[in-house]
Amino acid sequence: MESAIIWRGTSLLDGVTPIAVVVTGIAHKSGNAKTGAMVQTYILVDGVKPKVAIDDGTDAAICGACPHRKQADTGKRSCYVNLATGLNVVGRQMLAGKYETRSVDEVAVACAGLPVRLGTYGDPAAVPVEVWMRLIRHAASHTGYTHQWRLDAVDAYRQLLMASCDSEADRVSAKASGWRTFRVRAVAEASAPLMAGEIVCPASFEAGKRTTCERCGLCAGASKGAKVKDIAIINHSTSARAALRKLAVIQ
Repeated sequence: MESAIIWRGTSLLDGVTPIAVVVTGIAHKSGNAKTGAMVQTYILVDGVKPKVAIDDGTDAAICGACPHRKQADTGKRSCYVNLATGLNVVGRQMLAGKYETRSVDEVAVACAGLPVRLGTYGDPAAVPVEVWMRLIRHAASHTGYTHQWRLDAVDAYRQLLMASCDSEADRVSAKASGWRTFRVRAVAEASAPLMAGEIVCPASFEAGKRTTCERCGLCAGASKGAKVKDIAIINHSTSARAALRKLAVIQ
């Protein structure tokens, strides 16, 4: 088994839109330089091309209030997920009926001993937490992030996911609610000190890519324990890379 749809249902973020979870990379390792060879999970609007969902705003069902979605007023999108690569391929395959539907428990067995990335695209909080718990129960490790940490309904996800934060104020609020955090710093903050309790992402450009997400595994929410530090990274979206090169943060 290489890929499968493990769940279809109504988005928990809007309570209306049909969405699906596709798992890929079960038999063949991902070539992502930062994450390493992790099993990938895509949360998609069911029956809709990813680009269409992004352009017409339907992606709110899978991304919620994420500030990196395409903005209606400016048309700009700062999401780090590149539409032209894996996302488009997975979207086309799903629409063409190329993925079999398998039970999450069957896929969990196939993923035994492998690291799993929750929400390669889409926010895991759009999907019942039980689906993720079942998927990773035999996994070697997992990573995951959510921008929905302000919602009381997602408290159960704290054990699995990092709170995605885009400012120091975000992090303060998320910590007050009991989350471990993954803070994306603006390019202009590249030389600024970290907040207390943070470390630089070991897989980041600024850390010299000392490891990969596959080997690191720190971004696993509260499952890592309260004493494990939070993570910070300089904006690594495609649009930010030119500015990072100017600052000699990346080559």
